[in-house]
Amino acid sequence: MNQKDFFNEEKLKPNKEGQLKIMPVSVLDISAQKKRQEISHESNSSRSAFSPFPEEISDICYEYYLRDSENIFDPFAGWGERAEKAMQYQKNYIGFDTSEEAIISAKNKGFANIHANSLHDEIPKHDGLLTCPPYWNLEKYDGQGIDQAKTWEEFKKEYKQIWDRCYKKADKGSTYCVMVGEWRKNHVFYDLEFVTRKIFEELGAILFDQVVVSRKKVSKIKIMLPQAKRLGYSVRVHESLLVYKKNES
Repeated sequence: MNQKDFFNEEKLKPNKEGQLKIMPVSVLDISAQKKRQEISHESNSSRSAFSPFPEEISDICYEYYLRDSENIFDPFAGWGERAEKAMQYQKNYIGFDTSEEAIISAKNKGFANIHANSLHDEIPKHDGLLTCPPYWNLEKYDGQGIDQAKTWEEFKKEYKQIWDRCYKKADKGSTYCVMVGEWRKNHVFYDLEFVTRKIFEELGAILFDQVVVSRKKVSKIKIMLPQAKRLGYSVRVHESLLVYKKNES
C-alpha cells in the first residue's frame, strides 16, 4: 500500500457530521489535556499527575495508520486513554503496564489492562501497536518497569529488549505508532527519539510516516524560557509520532 492509497479520503470513515476527526498533517497542535491529578511538579514528579495521552494522537493513529489493524498491543499501556480510544474505533486492544495504580485506574474506567511487564511476560500476537514509552528519569512510576533502571545506558538496553520482544510477535505488515520525545533533566539532554529510531532501523522496520506533535499552545514557555536563555538551549515544546511498518518479506 503506497502513501497515496493510504490517505485516500474515499476509504476513510467520517464522523457523524461527515467530517474527518483529524486531518493528516505533518505538524499537529494538540490541545490542553486535563491533568489526572493536580500535583505540583516542583519537587516530586508523579506519573499520576501528568496529562493523559492526547486524544488527537489516538484519533490520527486509529483513524489513519491503524485502520486496517485489528489486534492492537500496547507495551506501556498507562491509565487507559489508548484503550478507551481503541474501543471507540472497534479495535481489539491488549495493554501491559507495570504500575498497579495505572491498572486500577484503567479498570475503574472500564478497561481491563494487564498488570504485566513487557520486558519479561509473554507478548501477544498483534498486527498494530500504539504506545508512548516511559521517559526514564523524567517521571516516577510504581512497579518494576524499565524506569527503575539505575543508569541511562541500562534503561536503553532494557528499552531495546522490549522492542525486540514485541517485534518478534508482530505479524508481517504490522503498523507501529510510537510517540517519543526528548527532555532535559539537571541540564542533561536525553534523546529518546534518536534511540527509538536506531532500534527500529536495526529491527529492519520501514519508517512510513512522522508527525511532529506540537505542545507549543499548552507548554509553559514563559516559565522555562529564562533558564533556556541563560544556558543557551531551546525550550522543548514537541514530541514525535513515529510510524513504522514491519517488512512483509
